[in-house]
Amino acid sequence: MATTIPLALGSYVSQDPRASSKRLIGCFSELLDQDTTADVKGQQPPATLRRMPGIRDIPGFNDGSGLPVRGFWEMNGIEYVVIGPNLYSVQMSPITQVALMSAPLNNTPITGFQFVRMTDNGACMVILEPGTVNCWTYTPLSGTTWNTLDAQPFFQALGAIDCWFVDTYIVFLALNGTTFFNDDGRQISGNNQITFTTAASFTREFGTDLFVGGTVDHREVMVFGRRTSEGYLNVGNPTGTPFSSAPDTFMQIGAHPLCPYAIALQDQSIFWVGNDLTVRRRNGQTPIRVSNSGIENLLQTTNLTGCYALTPTVYGHPMWILVMPQGAQTIAYDCLTQKWFNLTSSGATAFYRPQAYHNGLGVQLMGDGQSSQVGVLDATVGTEFGATQIVEITTQPVYDKNNRIQHRRLELITTMGGGSNQTVAPTASLYVSDNSGKTYEEWSDPQTLGTQGEDEGTGQRAVWWQLGQSRNRVYKFRITDATPLFTVDIQATLAGGKY
Repeated sequence: MATTIPLALGSYVSQDPRASSKRLIGCFSELLDQDTTADVKGQQPPATLRRMPGIRDIPGFNDGSGLPVRGFWEMNGIEYVVIGPNLYSVQMSPITQVALMSAPLNNTPITGFQFVRMTDNGACMVILEPGTVNCWTYTPLSGTTWNTLDAQPFFQALGAIDCWFVDTYIVFLALNGTTFFNDDGRQISGNNQITFTTAASFTREFGTDLFVGGTVDHREVMVFGRRTSEGYLNVGNPTGTPFSSAPDTFMQIGAHPLCPYAIALQDQSIFWVGNDLTVRRRNGQTPIRVSNSGIENLLQTTNLTGCYALTPTVYGHPMWILVMPQGAQTIAYDCLTQKWFNLTSSGATAFYRPQAYHNGLGVQLMGDGQSSQVGVLDATVGTEFGATQIVEITTQPVYDKNNRIQHRRLELITTMGGGSNQTVAPTASLYVSDNSGKTYEEWSDPQTLGTQGEDEGTGQRAVWWQLGQSRNRVYKFRITDATPLFTVDIQATLAGGKY
C-alpha cells in the first residue's frame, strides 16, 4: 500500500519522541498558493520545504584578526562594524567589493568579545558593552570623534544593560534593574558626544520586580521585568526625564532574566522569552504565546545564558531567531507560517554561528561569531562563512497501533529549485531509527538529487528499497551539498502486519 508520510512543516519534538519527533534543521515550510479540491476536513494546504539561505562571504569585509564580529550600525548613510576590539567604517559599491575604509577609528579599544549594543541620535553613535559601565561614542561631525563615557559620573554610577534611541534621546536601562535613564537629548549635545547634565532617570511605578531588558516599539520604550512589564512615552516633562509611564501598557508577564537580548522587534511587534519560559509576541497590550510545547520543553532544559535574537527576513518570511550558545541550540520562528524550525552550523559549534545581524546598505548583513568575516544572506549559496550548511528533515513516527509495518519503498520527492546552476548532483543521505528517534543508523544507499534540469521530469528520483520492518519507524534525510532545495513530498510503500 502506497501512502504519504506527512511532510514535517515545523519542529515539534515532545518529551516522548514516540508522540512527536518531527524536526526541520536549516529549512522551513512555505505554504503554496494553489487551488485544492472541495473542502476536506483536516486537509492541509499544499506546502513545500525551502532551504535557509546561505551566507556569502564579502571579499575584503574582514580585518584578518580572526576575532568575532560583534555588531553593526548605520549612521548618516555609513555602515559601521565592530570586529573584536575595533570599530570600522565600511563602504559597499559594488556589493561584491566591500573594503574596510580605514584603520581602527578608536584610540581606546573596545573590550571583551561578546556582542555589543549600538544606537545613534544622528550625530553621536553609542557602542555599549552590555551589562557593564563600558560605553564608547563616535561623533564624526565633531572635532573629537572618539570618546568614552567613563568621564560621565552619572553614567558610570548606573551602567547599562542595554540602550536605544527615541525622540532625539539615547535611553539606557540601568544595571540596578530598577531605573532607566536618558541623555540630555541632541538639542543639548548637538553634534558632540551625548551628555547627562540633567541626570534624567525614571524608576518603576507599576511594579516592584527588577527590569530585565527592553526595546523601543512605535516610539514607546517597552521595558520587561522579571514578572511584569510596562511602557514609557515621551510626554515632554519640562524637568528631569521627558518620559512618563503609560498605564495601559502594563502586562502581567515579564522576561526571563537570562534573556534580555532576546527581546527584539520583528514583523512590527516585540518578541521575547517570557519569565514562564514561553515565547511571546506582543499584540497591542496582549502577550500572545507563539511557542509550542516542544519549544517550551527545549527552553526548560537548555542553558539560556548569553542567548540573543537575530531578526532577518527570508523570502518574505520575517524570522525571530533565538541563538543559545551555552545550550548549543538555535530555534527560529517564522512569523508568516507561525511554524518553528532549527538552525545548526557545521564545525565546532552546534548553534547558528552568526553573532550580529543588520539590514543595512540594501542587504542583510551577517557577522560571524567564530571569525572576523562578514557576509550577506544569499539564497544562491549553500554555505555559511565557507562551511557547508546543515539541512535535515526528520519525519513523524510511522506507527500503527504498535503493529509491525513492512517498509518496502521510500521516496523523497525533492527538486533542485528553478534557477539553480548546480552542475554537480547533490546527495541525500537516509538515516533510520526504530526507537522513536533516539538513535539513528545511516542507510547504505545515498541518493543523488540530479543536476539542474535532471530533476524536472527526466526520471531522476531519490528512492530507497526494502527497508525492513518496524513497529515505530522515524526517517531522517540529510542534504549536505549546496543546493536551493525544494522538498514537496515523502512517499512510502508499506505493508501492515500484526503483533
